[in-house]
Amino acid sequence: MSTASVAAAKIYVALDNNVALFETFVSSNEPYRALIDATRALNLHSIEDGSEDYEQCVDCLEVLICN
Repeated sequence: MSTASVAAAKIYVALDNNVALFETFVSSNEPYRALIDATRALNLHSIEDGSEDYEQCVDCLEVLICN
């Protein structure tokens, strides 16, 4: 598994278990960026903004959340 997919899985699980993260996601104009930033602050991953892993993480999250 890639770093991005592992991070996305951790974020997805945290989203399901944390009301504040869910509220951050649904209330933001950029929900995936907000979610990735918030979970980085919780030390769930170390993916940096603008990196290739960041783009892949967003893609993975879209698949997990939208399907």
